[in-house]
Amino acid sequence: MREVPTGVQGRLGVAIAPIAIALCCAAPAAAAPVTLRDVTIPASDGVNLSGDAYLPGARGRYPAIVDMEPYGRSTTTTYLKDGYAHVNTDVRGSGKSGGALCLLCYREQLDVRDVVEWVAHQRWSNGKVILNGYSYSAITALLGAALRPPHLVAVIVGHPPTDPYRDVIWQNGLYDQGFVAQWFAGQTAAQSLGIGPQRQITDRTQQEFVLETRELPLDGPVYRERSVLLREKRIRVPTYIYTGWADMFSRGDMWLIDGLAARHRLLWIDASTHHGTGRGGEVDAPYQQGSPVDGLTSLSSEPPKGEVLRWLNRFVKGRRNGIDRKPRVRYFDMGDRTWHSAPSWLAATKSRPRLYLSGAKSGTAHSLNDGTLSRTPPRGRDSYQESYVYDPTAGSSIPIDREGPDGFLPYAPLDQRFDEPHGLTYTTPPLKRPLHVAGPSELRFWAITEASDMGWVGRLVDVAPDGSARMMTQGWLRASFRRVDPKRSRPGAPYLPDDRQVPVSIGLQTLYRMDIWPIAWTLKPGHRLRLWLSSSDSPNHEPLPVAGRNIILHDSTYPAQLILGTRP
Repeated sequence: MREVPTGVQGRLGVAIAPIAIALCCAAPAAAAPVTLRDVTIPASDGVNLSGDAYLPGARGRYPAIVDMEPYGRSTTTTYLKDGYAHVNTDVRGSGKSGGALCLLCYREQLDVRDVVEWVAHQRWSNGKVILNGYSYSAITALLGAALRPPHLVAVIVGHPPTDPYRDVIWQNGLYDQGFVAQWFAGQTAAQSLGIGPQRQITDRTQQEFVLETRELPLDGPVYRERSVLLREKRIRVPTYIYTGWADMFSRGDMWLIDGLAARHRLLWIDASTHHGTGRGGEVDAPYQQGSPVDGLTSLSSEPPKGEVLRWLNRFVKGRRNGIDRKPRVRYFDMGDRTWHSAPSWLAATKSRPRLYLSGAKSGTAHSLNDGTLSRTPPRGRDSYQESYVYDPTAGSSIPIDREGPDGFLPYAPLDQRFDEPHGLTYTTPPLKRPLHVAGPSELRFWAITEASDMGWVGRLVDVAPDGSARMMTQGWLRASFRRVDPKRSRPGAPYLPDDRQVPVSIGLQTLYRMDIWPIAWTLKPGHRLRLWLSSSDSPNHEPLPVAGRNIILHDSTYPAQLILGTRP
């Protein structure tokens, strides 16, 4: 071999050294993601579930995010690039999973635990599993978490209906036909996606959650089997929840954040409906930003950008990034569009002022009475009772405002003046200073009905100086479901167990406590607060098959008052 001259050796050494260093120190090429299609996941009762596993690479062991859907298997792989595997499955009886559809039942909850443990023992898993979901799959995630799978380390859920009786099917004895009919039709079609020629597509016998609940108006075993709130003390892993004020399911999420046993838990409440803020799910939604074509395919809401990844990195990978130091509850004010925080949802309400229903004319409404909300009890003729005849067609603006029967209808707001002639109204004078409503409210009133049962529907409305009226929130109560649990109630927030019916005495003065669903809404100076009271909001809730006149009392013996939850 010929020798290289000394000078040349020196020059080659100078030239080659940087190349060698670069080759030694260069990061390895990013691993190509791997997809495992239609993996079989055995459930503990012998049924085979089906899903797809998405891995960051062919080699390595990764934490895994599990999503279980009844609407067709999710294709989400949001955090694959961040080193998290995704396992997306069909719940039993849907898609390619075996067994009979058993919506949210205990057997389906056991499936969640089985999937978590199966994932944890795969060769590509590092043994850390996260349950993730939105809407239905958020319920499965929380119910599965309550079974405490040994390898579950965190939960992330969006817009979960946590109380199937009060959030989904019945509202204090009134049947939510608007939602159930739409959802059942859409779910029945979507659950068969990918099923192929399998017999379970025709097996609907286990769909008691949809089919039988029409005949189950009392809160009982079918609903309790599927209630997240009844299991909240068993969920101890870090839990991140995001929801929206215009989502018909959001009330239960506020109860959940205060009741979870998990030390680390966060709740984010924005302005969104169940279908987010994109125009694809909410036609002309006022929260949409950007051009008219933005978000046409969006049918869900999103948490704050980057927060879920920070939550994952903190509680799965142990990275201290400050996410655990954020306030437990952060919420958006729908009136003045500002953000606020509180150490709990209960703590968001600082005071509970009372406004009394009065017969004094406000001069602002075209209702049956045009009454007033006053800070002092009415006297004289202003305290005289008022009456109206039950109208089963009342309240028809609601199904297309504040989402109404969520299902698959778009958002399209209507002015609440549309319903004024079908009920009673009570309106404040123009506000001299902002009124910051924050929390639940209560309508406590005495009434007489000529019917054997009666529905009561109350709405809080923001009336602008130009007279336009926007609904803030609402509440429902069936007269025979009026029993209140005093141990679980407080002024401004009654709790109705709805587990038995109390007979209604025709012609007798009866006390009612209606829970009006929580909201954060600032009414600006010059605006007015209005209460609309009637006995139906058809076609959202099924009208009661009764007839008769209703009398609302508001004198010193039988006062009627609106107890507001407010912040400073």
